[in-house]
Amino acid sequence: MINERRSFFRIEDDVLLRFQSIDKSSALANKIPTQFSDDPSYSLMHEIQLIDQENSRHLHTIAEHNRDLEIYLKSINKKIDAIAAHLAETIAPVTDQLPNTITLSEGGMSFRSDIELPHDEFLAIQVNFLPLHQTVVLFAKIINSSSIEGKGYNVAVSFVELSDYDRQIIAKHIMQVQLAKKREELNQ
Repeated sequence: MINERRSFFRIEDDVLLRFQSIDKSSALANKIPTQFSDDPSYSLMHEIQLIDQENSRHLHTIAEHNRDLEIYLKSINKKIDAIAAHLAETIAPVTDQLPNTITLSEGGMSFRSDIELPHDEFLAIQVNFLPLHQTVVLFAKIINSSSIEGKGYNVAVSFVELSDYDRQIIAKHIMQVQLAKKREELNQ
C-alpha cells in the first residue's frame, strides 16, 4: 500500500478546505453532505464543472474536424472560468472553509486539523483549489493522524471511490502547480 501511494506525484499547495466526518456507506456512495452543497461558491463552480464534463465529448469531436473552432471554444471557456472565479471570490466564504496547506497526490492528501481525527474514520473533504476556485468534494479514509507540537494534528487520508473526473481535476491541478513552480524557479 505504501509503495502504491508513493507512485503518485505529490505537491504542496495552499487551498481552502473543510471536512466533515461521515459514515463508510456515505463515503463509498460519494454522498455529498448538505452543508457542502449549500455553499453558493461550490454550487456555481460545480455547475460549471458539470457543464464542462458534459461538453468534453463534443469538444473532442469538434477538435477532430475544426482545430480553430476548438481553440476558440477553449478560449471562451477560459473567459467563463475567469468570470466564475472572480464571482466565487466575491461570494462570502462559508465560515468553516479555512485556508490550509495540503500535500496532494492522486491517491490522497494530508492537511492540518485543529482536532484529532480517529484512524480509519471516513471524511467528506471539500477542497477549493486556488486561484481558479475549482472545487471538488473528495471522500477519504484517515490513514494517519499525528500531533504537531502546539499546532494541532497532521491528518493523512487515502481517497476512496475517487471518480475519474475528480482524479482528472486533481491531476490537472498538480501539473499546473508543478509548472508554476518551475516557471518561478526559472525566473529566479
